[in-house]
Amino acid sequence: MQEAYEAGDTKQLQQLVKIVSRPDYPYATRKKAAEVLGDIGDPVALSALIAVLSEYDQRTTLKGAAMVSLGKIGDRSAVQPIGRLLDRSLSEPKSELRMAAIPILGQLGGSEAAVVLINALSYYDLMTLRDEQRSGSVKGAFTGDETDLRALRDSLRGPMELFGDGALGGGLLGDSNMPRITMFGTPMQNPGPIEKTTAQERSLAHKSLVKIGKPAISAIQTYLDDRNATTTLKKELLSIVEELKEVQNGEKSIQSGI
Repeated sequence: MQEAYEAGDTKQLQQLVKIVSRPDYPYATRKKAAEVLGDIGDPVALSALIAVLSEYDQRTTLKGAAMVSLGKIGDRSAVQPIGRLLDRSLSEPKSELRMAAIPILGQLGGSEAAVVLINALSYYDLMTLRDEQRSGSVKGAFTGDETDLRALRDSLRGPMELFGDGALGGGLLGDSNMPRITMFGTPMQNPGPIEKTTAQERSLAHKSLVKIGKPAISAIQTYLDDRNATTTLKKELLSIVEELKEVQNGEKSIQSGI
Protein backbone atom coordinates (compact mmCIF):
# COMPACT_ATOMS: atom_id res chain seq x y z
CA MET A 1 0.00 0.00 0.00
CA GLN A 2 2.81 2.39 0.83
CA GLU A 3 4.43 1.79 -2.54
CA ALA A 4 1.12 2.35 -4.30
CA TYR A 5 0.58 5.58 -2.35
CA GLU A 6 4.07 6.82 -3.19
CA ALA A 7 3.37 5.96 -6.82
CA GLY A 8 0.43 8.36 -6.75
CA ASP A 9 -2.52 6.26 -5.60
CA THR A 10 -3.79 8.58 -2.85
CA LYS A 11 -6.72 6.27 -2.10
CA GLN A 12 -4.27 3.97 -0.33
CA LEU A 13 -3.91 6.53 2.45
CA GLN A 14 -7.61 6.35 3.26
CA GLN A 15 -7.44 2.56 3.16
CA LEU A 16 -4.59 2.55 5.67
CA VAL A 17 -6.52 4.90 7.93
CA LYS A 18 -9.53 2.58 7.66
CA ILE A 19 -7.45 -0.46 8.64
CA VAL A 20 -6.03 1.28 11.71
CA SER A 21 -9.51 2.46 12.74
CA ARG A 22 -11.14 -0.99 12.56
CA PRO A 23 -10.65 -3.27 15.58
CA ASP A 24 -12.12 -6.14 13.54
CA TYR A 25 -9.05 -6.18 11.29
CA PRO A 26 -6.20 -8.51 12.32
CA TYR A 27 -4.02 -6.97 15.02
CA ALA A 28 -0.78 -7.42 13.09
CA THR A 29 -2.32 -5.82 10.01
CA ARG A 30 -3.44 -2.79 11.99
CA LYS A 31 0.02 -2.46 13.56
CA LYS A 32 1.69 -2.53 10.15
CA ALA A 33 -0.77 0.04 8.82
CA ALA A 34 -0.03 2.32 11.79
CA GLU A 35 3.69 2.07 11.06
CA VAL A 36 3.17 2.91 7.38
CA LEU A 37 1.05 5.94 8.27
CA GLY A 38 3.98 7.26 10.27
CA ASP A 39 6.31 6.76 7.30
CA ILE A 40 3.87 8.64 5.07
CA GLY A 41 3.55 11.40 7.67
CA ASP A 42 0.23 12.81 6.52
CA PRO A 43 -1.78 14.57 9.30
CA VAL A 44 -4.97 13.01 7.91
CA ALA A 45 -4.02 9.93 9.94
CA LEU A 46 -3.95 11.80 13.26
CA SER A 47 -7.47 11.00 14.43
CA ALA A 48 -7.18 7.29 13.69
CA LEU A 49 -3.79 6.97 15.38
CA ILE A 50 -4.91 8.94 18.44
CA ALA A 51 -8.05 6.79 18.72
CA VAL A 52 -5.86 3.68 18.97
CA LEU A 53 -4.37 5.02 22.21
CA SER A 54 -7.71 4.85 24.02
CA GLU A 55 -8.67 1.35 22.89
CA TYR A 56 -9.15 -1.31 25.53
CA ASP A 57 -6.64 -4.01 24.69
CA GLN A 58 -4.06 -5.66 26.93
CA ARG A 59 -1.62 -5.85 24.03
CA THR A 60 0.65 -2.85 23.68
CA THR A 61 2.53 -3.08 20.39
CA LEU A 62 -0.22 -1.43 18.33
CA LYS A 63 -0.37 1.52 20.72
CA GLY A 64 3.41 1.72 20.62
CA ALA A 65 3.39 1.81 16.81
CA ALA A 66 0.68 4.47 16.84
CA MET A 67 2.73 6.66 19.20
CA VAL A 68 5.86 6.33 17.08
CA SER A 69 3.86 7.38 14.03
CA LEU A 70 2.35 10.31 15.89
CA GLY A 71 5.88 11.40 16.75
CA LYS A 72 6.87 11.21 13.08
CA ILE A 73 3.84 13.26 12.02
CA GLY A 74 4.81 15.80 14.67
CA ASP A 75 1.42 17.30 15.49
CA ARG A 76 1.27 18.39 19.15
CA SER A 77 -2.43 17.58 19.40
CA ALA A 78 -1.17 14.08 20.22
CA VAL A 79 0.44 15.23 23.50
CA GLN A 80 -2.72 15.14 25.61
CA PRO A 81 -3.86 11.68 24.43
CA ILE A 82 -0.38 10.31 25.06
CA GLY A 83 -0.43 11.87 28.53
CA ARG A 84 -3.75 10.19 29.28
CA LEU A 85 -2.38 6.88 28.07
CA LEU A 86 0.46 7.34 30.54
CA ASP A 87 -2.10 7.86 33.28
CA ARG A 88 -3.94 4.66 32.43
CA SER A 89 -0.69 2.70 32.25
CA LEU A 90 -0.05 3.41 35.94
CA SER A 91 -2.92 1.23 37.15
CA GLU A 92 -1.31 -1.98 35.86
CA PRO A 93 2.13 -3.20 34.71
CA LYS A 94 2.54 -1.28 31.44
CA SER A 95 6.14 -0.10 31.55
CA GLU A 96 6.66 -0.81 27.86
CA LEU A 97 3.99 1.75 26.98
CA ARG A 98 5.54 4.41 29.18
CA MET A 99 9.02 3.74 27.84
CA ALA A 100 7.64 4.14 24.32
CA ALA A 101 5.57 7.24 25.13
CA ILE A 102 8.09 9.33 27.05
CA PRO A 103 10.60 9.82 24.19
CA ILE A 104 7.71 10.66 21.83
CA LEU A 105 6.70 13.52 24.15
CA GLY A 106 10.23 14.85 23.92
CA GLN A 107 10.09 14.52 20.16
CA LEU A 108 6.77 16.39 19.90
CA GLY A 109 8.05 19.12 22.21
CA GLY A 110 6.24 22.22 23.41
CA SER A 111 5.16 23.43 26.84
CA GLU A 112 2.32 20.92 27.26
CA ALA A 113 4.66 17.97 26.69
CA ALA A 114 7.12 19.55 29.14
CA VAL A 115 4.44 19.70 31.84
CA VAL A 116 3.58 16.02 31.34
CA LEU A 117 7.26 15.06 31.60
CA ILE A 118 7.72 17.14 34.76
CA ASN A 119 4.74 15.36 36.29
CA ALA A 120 6.37 12.09 35.23
CA LEU A 121 9.60 13.01 37.02
CA SER A 122 7.58 13.96 40.10
CA TYR A 123 5.82 10.60 39.99
CA TYR A 124 9.05 8.63 39.64
CA ASP A 125 10.67 10.64 42.41
CA LEU A 126 7.85 9.78 44.79
CA MET A 127 7.84 6.13 43.75
CA THR A 128 11.57 5.94 44.47
CA LEU A 129 11.13 7.55 47.88
CA ARG A 130 8.14 5.34 48.62
CA ASP A 131 10.26 2.22 48.05
CA GLU A 132 13.29 3.44 49.95
CA GLN A 133 11.39 4.72 52.97
CA ARG A 134 10.40 1.13 53.80
CA SER A 135 13.91 0.51 55.10
CA GLY A 136 13.78 3.59 57.34
CA SER A 137 16.06 5.67 55.18
CA VAL A 138 15.75 7.41 51.85
CA LYS A 139 18.52 7.48 49.26
CA GLY A 140 18.60 10.38 46.84
CA ALA A 141 17.77 8.96 43.44
CA PHE A 142 20.69 10.73 41.78
CA THR A 143 22.93 11.85 44.65
CA GLY A 144 23.26 8.56 46.52
CA ASP A 145 22.88 10.42 49.82
CA GLU A 146 20.86 8.66 52.49
CA THR A 147 18.52 10.64 54.70
CA ASP A 148 16.27 9.47 57.51
CA LEU A 149 12.56 10.06 57.11
CA ARG A 150 12.38 12.92 59.61
CA ALA A 151 15.12 14.81 57.78
CA LEU A 152 13.34 14.17 54.50
CA ARG A 153 10.11 15.61 55.86
CA ASP A 154 12.04 18.69 57.04
CA SER A 155 13.57 19.16 53.59
CA LEU A 156 10.20 19.93 52.02
CA ARG A 157 8.70 23.39 51.75
CA GLY A 158 5.61 22.48 53.76
CA PRO A 159 5.25 20.10 56.71
CA MET A 160 4.18 16.56 55.85
CA GLU A 161 4.07 17.42 52.15
CA LEU A 162 5.45 14.04 51.16
CA PHE A 163 3.92 11.58 53.57
CA GLY A 164 0.66 13.24 54.59
CA ASP A 165 -0.62 13.43 58.14
CA GLY A 166 -2.60 10.28 58.72
CA ALA A 167 -6.26 10.97 59.33
CA LEU A 168 -6.25 14.29 57.54
CA GLY A 169 -4.67 12.89 54.37
CA GLY A 170 -2.74 15.59 52.54
CA GLY A 171 0.80 15.27 51.33
CA LEU A 172 2.18 13.97 48.07
CA LEU A 173 1.91 10.35 49.18
CA GLY A 174 -1.48 9.09 50.28
CA ASP A 175 -2.46 6.69 53.04
CA SER A 176 -1.13 3.72 51.06
CA ASN A 177 2.20 5.51 50.54
CA MET A 178 1.48 5.85 46.83
CA PRO A 179 1.66 9.13 44.87
CA ARG A 180 -1.53 11.16 44.89
CA ILE A 181 -1.01 12.51 41.39
CA THR A 182 -0.36 10.81 38.08
CA MET A 183 2.02 11.79 35.31
CA PHE A 184 -0.65 13.94 33.72
CA GLY A 185 -1.25 15.81 36.96
CA THR A 186 -4.62 14.24 37.72
CA PRO A 187 -5.58 12.54 41.00
CA MET A 188 -4.23 9.01 41.35
CA GLN A 189 -6.88 6.33 41.64
CA ASN A 190 -6.02 2.74 42.64
CA PRO A 191 -2.38 2.70 41.51
CA GLY A 192 -1.08 -0.65 40.36
CA PRO A 193 2.05 -2.55 41.35
CA ILE A 194 5.46 -0.91 41.24
CA GLU A 195 7.66 -2.03 38.37
CA LYS A 196 11.41 -2.46 38.19
CA THR A 197 11.82 0.03 35.35
CA THR A 198 11.31 3.19 37.42
CA ALA A 199 14.94 4.32 37.15
CA GLN A 200 15.00 3.76 33.38
CA GLU A 201 11.71 5.57 32.90
CA ARG A 202 12.91 8.45 35.05
CA SER A 203 16.08 8.74 32.97
CA LEU A 204 13.99 8.79 29.78
CA ALA A 205 11.80 11.58 31.19
CA HIS A 206 14.91 13.59 32.11
CA LYS A 207 16.41 13.22 28.62
CA SER A 208 13.09 14.03 26.95
CA LEU A 209 12.75 17.26 28.94
CA VAL A 210 16.24 18.28 27.85
CA LYS A 211 15.27 17.53 24.25
CA ILE A 212 12.27 19.89 24.47
CA GLY A 213 14.57 22.82 25.07
CA LYS A 214 13.45 26.35 25.96
CA PRO A 215 9.75 25.54 26.69
CA ALA A 216 10.98 23.08 29.34
CA ILE A 217 12.79 25.86 31.21
CA SER A 218 9.61 27.93 31.55
CA ALA A 219 7.56 24.86 32.55
CA ILE A 220 10.11 23.90 35.22
CA GLN A 221 10.23 27.42 36.65
CA THR A 222 6.43 27.52 36.85
CA TYR A 223 6.32 24.10 38.52
CA LEU A 224 8.87 25.07 41.17
CA ASP A 225 7.04 28.34 41.84
CA ASP A 226 3.61 26.74 42.16
CA ARG A 227 4.22 23.28 43.59
CA ASN A 228 5.96 21.70 46.54
CA ALA A 229 8.71 19.29 45.57
CA THR A 230 11.17 17.02 47.32
CA THR A 231 14.81 18.01 47.53
CA THR A 232 15.78 15.33 45.01
CA LEU A 233 13.19 16.49 42.49
CA LYS A 234 14.13 20.16 42.85
CA LYS A 235 17.78 19.28 42.36
CA GLU A 236 17.03 17.26 39.25
CA LEU A 237 14.79 19.90 37.68
CA LEU A 238 17.37 22.61 38.33
CA SER A 239 20.05 20.41 36.78
CA ILE A 240 17.89 20.13 33.66
CA VAL A 241 17.59 23.91 33.51
CA GLU A 242 21.39 24.19 33.71
CA GLU A 243 21.80 21.60 30.96
CA LEU A 244 19.43 23.52 28.74
CA LYS A 245 21.12 26.84 29.41
CA GLU A 246 24.48 25.31 28.50
CA VAL A 247 23.01 24.05 25.24
CA GLN A 248 21.55 27.50 24.48
CA ASN A 249 24.85 29.22 25.26
CA GLY A 250 26.66 26.76 23.00
CA GLU A 251 24.24 27.46 20.17
CA LYS A 252 24.70 31.22 20.59
CA SER A 253 28.48 30.79 20.48
CA ILE A 254 28.23 28.82 17.24
CA GLN A 255 25.93 31.42 15.69
CA SER A 256 28.27 34.25 16.65
CA GLY A 257 31.25 32.38 15.21
CA ILE A 258 33.07 32.03 18.52
